[in-house]
Amino acid sequence: MLLPICGSYWLNTAQVMYIGPGEPAQFLHRDANNWWAFVKATWPDSPEVTVSAMIGLEDVTEELGATRVVPGSHRLSELNRYEERESVPAELGPGDALVYSGYVLHGGGANQTADRWRRAFHVSFVAGWLTPEEASPMDFGLGELSGQSERVQRLLGHASYDPRPYNGGGLWLRHVREMQDVIGSSGNTA
Repeated sequence: MLLPICGSYWLNTAQVMYIGPGEPAQFLHRDANNWWAFVKATWPDSPEVTVSAMIGLEDVTEELGATRVVPGSHRLSELNRYEERESVPAELGPGDALVYSGYVLHGGGANQTADRWRRAFHVSFVAGWLTPEEASPMDFGLGELSGQSERVQRLLGHASYDPRPYNGGGLWLRHVREMQDVIGSSGNTA
């Protein structure tokens, strides 16, 4: 979904999302709005800039706060127009996944139980020429990922953005050198 507009992409977020007993529903939102200036300038013909997956770690029911989505909202001509009542719960079994565009209106549902938690794993990716929501590169020391594939290193910010097959220069450089060269050649930032 992202490669039509970029040569590579970043890990944007990776977390287990909990919704506790009695917790109210999250407001409906679009993840792509993290890059509002881009989205506003290009709507309604915005290219995909982020894609997410919500994966059930156990049964995720409406009662437990299943993620609510507004079907077709990624195609609404009015960026901010939506009705909460149009949302539907995306119930998941263990290992089931809801994969959705960054333009889909969604939000965690209300947990209507008194003593049970909703547990789901959320992972998202963002076009390589945008800044990710989370600072994943800080989770690993320089050189710590050197034994991993270049794709893993790039996803986690330990390799520079490569625009190919598109035009443009590299991004996420250190002293005008690609990160993988800096890390691979010296194991430090010198």
